[in-house]
Amino acid sequence: MHPARPLYFPLKAEPLRMQAGLFRFGTDFGNGEADQRFFPRDETSPRYLAEKARVLAEHPERSDRSVQSEAEQRCLAAAQAWFSRALEREGQSAAARAPLAEVGRELVEDFAVLHVDEAGADRAIALDVCFPSGWRPEHVIGRSFAQIHARIPAFEAVAQKVESLVGAMVTRGPYVRFVWTISADDELDHHPDQGRRAAWSARTARGYLRVERQTIVPLPPVSGSIFLIRTYLYAFDELKPGDRAILASALAQLPPAILRYKQLEAALPLALELLR
Repeated sequence: MHPARPLYFPLKAEPLRMQAGLFRFGTDFGNGEADQRFFPRDETSPRYLAEKARVLAEHPERSDRSVQSEAEQRCLAAAQAWFSRALEREGQSAAARAPLAEVGRELVEDFAVLHVDEAGADRAIALDVCFPSGWRPEHVIGRSFAQIHARIPAFEAVAQKVESLVGAMVTRGPYVRFVWTISADDELDHHPDQGRRAAWSARTARGYLRVERQTIVPLPPVSGSIFLIRTYLYAFDELKPGDRAILASALAQLPPAILRYKQLEAALPLALELLR
């Protein structure tokens, strides 16, 4: 019997700003044991696993590796060892025994592995992403942190700090952060070309808050980092009235560039109406 789905509501009634927003892993967000786990399971987990199996059967390239040196191979081996230890510790023995190339099929989380070489250059060397929120995982493998995030509005505000951000990912933590958007459906795969994302329209009967819990795990001995992404979906009508009001205020204050980036320009008036 799986526990109830946790609630993560990282919104404030203020304009969205580009920031790291890091919390120490284990911070209490009101979800009990789920906040203390890297791989929490809940009542929605069976659906996630079934959807992962479908996506990977149709698009096996969503799980990819790019190894160009012995140092990167050592980083992947360290990532494999961490997954095995963490999953075993959290009672997921079958997943703990899976090789890195297969472990994504056993997880409700997506993940990536980043490596930094001796010259300080970083690149994504492993990727297992079935539930992207509007981006193309196949364009991420082999790219640097800065290249991956270059299209995000206002990224230039933190671009000068990329070296220190990547350094923190590799040497400090683990950390948890959150990102959010809204959608007109509760589909998990929002790949721009292959996903099942519904368009907002006057016929949209139910809106959803889409929250990613992102966990950053450092692998200092091998200059690497694991990036876990767990997607949560909350229907607007499931939210408390106060939270709906905060979401409406946050949406109304989204900068135009963010609205365009998240493809929410047409959605905004429809979403605000649903939230009322």
